[in-house]
Amino acid sequence: MKKGPAKPRIVIIGAGFAGAWTAKYLQRKLRDSAEIELINQVNYFVFQPLLPEVTSGTISAQDAVTPLRQMVPGVRFRMAEVLDIDFDRQRIDLLQGSKRRLISIDYQHVVIACGQSEARDLLPGLSEHALSLKDVADAHHLRNVLIDRLEHADITSDPQLKQRLLTLVVAGGGFSGIETIGEVSEMLRRILRYYPNVQAHEVRGILLQRDARILPEMPPQLAAYAHRQLLRRGVEIHLNTGLRAVSKGCVELDNGDMIAAATVISTIGNAPTAMIKKLEQQQRVHLQHGKLAVDRMLRLPQKNAWAIGDVALIPLTDNAQQKSDYAPPTAQFAVREAQCLSANICATLKGEQCHPFHYRPRGSLASIGHYKAVGEVFGVRVSGLLAWSIWRGFYMLMLPQFVTQVRVALNWFFDYFMPRSVVQITTRGESCTRNVLYRAGETIFAAGQMVDGHYTIVEGEVELRRDNESACVLKAGAYMGSYMHQDTATKIELVAKTDCKLLTLRNADVTRLSQAIPALQKHFQQPS
Repeated sequence: MKKGPAKPRIVIIGAGFAGAWTAKYLQRKLRDSAEIELINQVNYFVFQPLLPEVTSGTISAQDAVTPLRQMVPGVRFRMAEVLDIDFDRQRIDLLQGSKRRLISIDYQHVVIACGQSEARDLLPGLSEHALSLKDVADAHHLRNVLIDRLEHADITSDPQLKQRLLTLVVAGGGFSGIETIGEVSEMLRRILRYYPNVQAHEVRGILLQRDARILPEMPPQLAAYAHRQLLRRGVEIHLNTGLRAVSKGCVELDNGDMIAAATVISTIGNAPTAMIKKLEQQQRVHLQHGKLAVDRMLRLPQKNAWAIGDVALIPLTDNAQQKSDYAPPTAQFAVREAQCLSANICATLKGEQCHPFHYRPRGSLASIGHYKAVGEVFGVRVSGLLAWSIWRGFYMLMLPQFVTQVRVALNWFFDYFMPRSVVQITTRGESCTRNVLYRAGETIFAAGQMVDGHYTIVEGEVELRRDNESACVLKAGAYMGSYMHQDTATKIELVAKTDCKLLTLRNADVTRLSQAIPALQKHFQQPS
């Protein structure tokens, strides 16, 4: 029996708004005529506009995420980390599984929709001390931090410590910063009654904005309305002011002022992901303003390669030059880009002509908390309760599953009548070092596996094998791991010769120790 022609494989990297909706549209259009594979490092889609409400406790964390296997049925999902893309061979290298094995898959078309990462190295101390709000884990952590600050402020007798604990600084006055400070201030206002030793006037919420006004993406009248509403709720707004540095309990402004603050939230700065940086360093892609430059059809210069979403710089006109000539990094645009891209991939498979991306946005909305929002919808400016109702209705329709829409609607309804919870649910902190036990014969480190840390034998013996043959036996006190190349898979295999105990140290911790203590560099960079 003869086999039919192989189905074209379309691989989508990233499952944000751009990637997930591309998978949905392609599955609808192609169904069984193509193999569609979606790759993401986690198995869920994050509805990022709702993260501030997860922080404030308005909705639960599970309602801001959707399992990808349920969201895109019929699409093959792979939870993995993409390391490299070989455009010439049309091959993708990735890590998958608990052993982080390096494998390669081929594609006929590749869609890069991995978004961007945070630029955590913009300012001194930003990566060490500033919190972010990119994922549901960030929202959960921020909520725990805020409640923790109130718990300690309620019992301390040190006035300076209390002031620092009750001071919150949000850097960035765009959509993310405004919605974050709005929801957080509303949360604190509603739960202060449970903390008798904390008065409302003692809580300081500070918003820093480098521009001359907040919400520069919106008309000045709406930005002014949001500004007034935040001031009425006690938020301090510093315009034409940015961060210079962040420390454990203090922030330094670019005008030289110092503010004692225990909590700093950063909504500023995006950067290419590690994979995109690697491709640029190897001169396989070209970045413009930190993004992949595509044409109006959403194509990269490489064969059968496409890019959309935050990772791509998408022109809206033929001679794009100004910032307004490019698609903004919003969910509204990402979904429309996915629709255009799926149509263009289908046209390419059929040998037909692609069409340029064009989209006129319906408007923009920003919640400022306390049942108020600002926005412009179809050219009409709205604010207050009406804008807030439209904002919630719009996002309700965008939620990917009906059951999620129902749960979120119920949460919003009950939040109006019921008190906010002050439960602090923390996860167990993971130590940077840990002991791992292996029985004789168990594989510790397999050939083809990426190096994920530094290993020191505490008890027992370990056999080192090359090409399935024994090379040597390592005993207690021997160490190995981090001297190997961290960006390539190893060709050796470590197997427990006897029952043994190993002390493991993660690569990130190895790097920090080596940089801080030069005497340890030699220890970590070569085998025992």
